[in-house]
Amino acid sequence: MKAVRTGWIAAGLALGFAVVLAGPVLLLWDAFTSTPWNETTLKAEFQSMRYESGGLIFRYAVHNLTGRVAQFQPALTEVRALQAKDRPPVGYPNVLLPLEVPARGSHVVEVRLEVAPSAPLPTVAEFSLENALIDLNGFELVDETNGIRLVLPRGW
Repeated sequence: MKAVRTGWIAAGLALGFAVVLAGPVLLLWDAFTSTPWNETTLKAEFQSMRYESGGLIFRYAVHNLTGRVAQFQPALTEVRALQAKDRPPVGYPNVLLPLEVPARGSHVVEVRLEVAPSAPLPTVAEFSLENALIDLNGFELVDETNGIRLVLPRGW
């Protein structure tokens, strides 16, 4: 009887030891096998565009296909307009930061493009969104510190 009781105690201790070690082991496993941030793990879909007082608002649905949160912090994130380097800038993009896309979830992101025509326009009626945006191929949010690059593609 004493041998059976000792066996149960040993089994209980072994199980408790395994449960206590499971947490750190899973954290290490996730750190070494985590999927890198790229265009297949962090995807964006263009939804709409609208004009608001001197700027264009581009709306995107961003999908995070990884098991970890994608965070874009103000001090670490650079927002860029994607266009040919030899062309004058269409405008200056802004995104409300911090931005957090949940693990295996989605988040709506709006990019405000402050329009900067290269030459003054005589009247508002002559302003053409098509002409202003012909060189714009989308946007990107880059956090080099954490290795995250989110491409917001052209959809207009």
